[in-house]
Amino acid sequence: MGTKQIEKYAADETRLATAPAAQARASALASYMASIHIYRFGELPRIELYLDQVLTLVSEELAFMCLPDEQVITGSMVNNYVKQKLLPAPEKKRYTRAHVATLLFVCALKRVYSIAQLQQIMGMIENAHVDAAALYDEVVAALECALAEQFAVGPDFVAPVMEPRVRPVNSMGEEVAPGLARVLEAAVASLAAKVYVEQTLALAE
Repeated sequence: MGTKQIEKYAADETRLATAPAAQARASALASYMASIHIYRFGELPRIELYLDQVLTLVSEELAFMCLPDEQVITGSMVNNYVKQKLLPAPEKKRYTRAHVATLLFVCALKRVYSIAQLQQIMGMIENAHVDAAALYDEVVAALECALAEQFAVGPDFVAPVMEPRVRPVNSMGEEVAPGLARVLEAAVASLAAKVYVEQTLALAE
């Protein structure tokens, strides 16, 4: 868990300290997952970053899905993603917002899909000629919604009002590529389900 969310999680645990231990941990986790916010494209740093800065940022943003002592991203992984055509090569060892958004997308979905499958998904995105920044925002918003839905338990937690939907648009703002939308919605749902199972099992250890 990263520093971005740790205070919120600690506060939830304190609030539930009087409940039975297992119930308190589960409720704190559910509350924490319902409050996850992943940076939108416009919230990512405008300045170009060096690799160590990128690793820190991506690790912080995806800390909610990590298990203890797990590394969500390393320098070697980034280099491999470039070689595997999942990520454009950086310019003069510096990474843009587009690089960071792509890494967040790839590192998250790598939890449930193979590199070959991710290459297919990235190919679908490229061939659909969508607004990539808008699509990134749609995907992370859908993931937040799917996580809240997965972890909604007990009388204090309800499923989100919004459905975890993805609507790809072109440069004119027109909805396009319904097939791609369905694939990404299913990918987000499967990722949220796996995070739920992994984090719930981790509580029992």
